[in-house]
Amino acid sequence: MAVRLLWAGRLRVQCLLSSTAAWESKGWPLLFSTAIQRTAGEDCRSEDPPDELGPSLAERALRIKAVKLEKEVQDLTVRYQRAVADCENIRRRTQRCVEDAKIFAL
Repeated sequence: MAVRLLWAGRLRVQCLLSSTAAWESKGWPLLFSTAIQRTAGEDCRSEDPPDELGPSLAERALRIKAVKLEKEVQDLTVRYQRAVADCENIRRRTQRCVEDAKIFAL
């Protein structure tokens, strides 16, 4: 948002400077009327900044949030895999204890 405001402000200043230079070169006094403002506004380019400035702040925020969520997914996946492996180890140990109890039962 701030980048767009700065870009629009820069374009307005350039347009005003170019229209002022045109009036001074012809030797006419500078008048601040709506007619001059409309003419200066028509000569200006679009106030929207070009796409080559990069992603907007909202896009950056979404990318940062996506990266955080991806890290969280990886962390939860690792924790899940460890929990499954732990349950499997407990099952094997329990099975071994049962087999040992059958062998050495009195």
